[in-house]
Amino acid sequence: MPTRPRIMNLHLLRIFAAVVEQKSFSRAAEVQGVSQPAVSKAVRELEDQLQVVLLERGGRSFRPSEAGQMLYKYARGIFAMERAAIEAVQAYSELERGGLTIGASTTIAAWWLPKYIAEFSRQHPLINIRLLSGNTKQVAQWLLDCDVDVALVEGSIEDERLEIRPWRRERMLLVAAAGSFPAGRKPLAAELSSWLWLLREPGSGSRSVVEAEMRRLGIQAARTLEAGSNEIIVQMAAAGLGLGLVPEAAAADAIALGRVQSIEIAEGEILRDLYRLRLPRRPVSQGALAFEALIG
Repeated sequence: MPTRPRIMNLHLLRIFAAVVEQKSFSRAAEVQGVSQPAVSKAVRELEDQLQVVLLERGGRSFRPSEAGQMLYKYARGIFAMERAAIEAVQAYSELERGGLTIGASTTIAAWWLPKYIAEFSRQHPLINIRLLSGNTKQVAQWLLDCDVDVALVEGSIEDERLEIRPWRRERMLLVAAAGSFPAGRKPLAAELSSWLWLLREPGSGSRSVVEAEMRRLGIQAARTLEAGSNEIIVQMAAAGLGLGLVPEAAAADAIALGRVQSIEIAEGEILRDLYRLRLPRRPVSQGALAFEALIG
């Protein structure tokens, strides 16, 4: 006689996923708005339903078992689809209420988006807008998890699940402390290998662009230093730590104040593309469509 398929309680699954994400029963309880005993009970009930150990416990610590890790991956997909289904229904409503979540790489969030968000807010004052900023890898994951409606990144990303479209092109400037290079001198890029190079963290769109340009120009940095934003790189360059290749907008104020200088290299100016990401089969909300029409 065939075994009857087990039915999974999605409420219990949601609590289990929160425990794994928060790495704590108490924090999961806060996120879910329930008591800690209720969280512990929910995980035990889910294990009983599935007849498998999901969390390997040792004293006060725990970690997901192999089965628990696999279930958590499925849970993320299930709840991402749940959010997509809600959005698909909400997409039929007018732009009179609701929310819009934008995910953007840090430089885009800081320098490109404020004017567009201000204009969108004026046009649709009852729409609640949320802006999340992170590196390119983080923004792409937010879109895959259906956590954002619009995604704009600084670097191209290879993921067959995503549709990637060019959005803007911006100039990159090589900056160093004021007075580091004689005015008017255009060094060859290869001459700059001996400098300390200031780089963004791995996963950043700026980092991938800078590394690609360094390879193209034949720059083999003897030393590097990582920083979490282009603004920090500009400040480090101003302090005389080394060279940074950053978006023009991020360096404009420091250049105007004379804290850093922009170095033109003999090989000419450096440009990079900015991109818009989409999930091809995900319905696009009216708010997202209106914002994308605004930014062009």
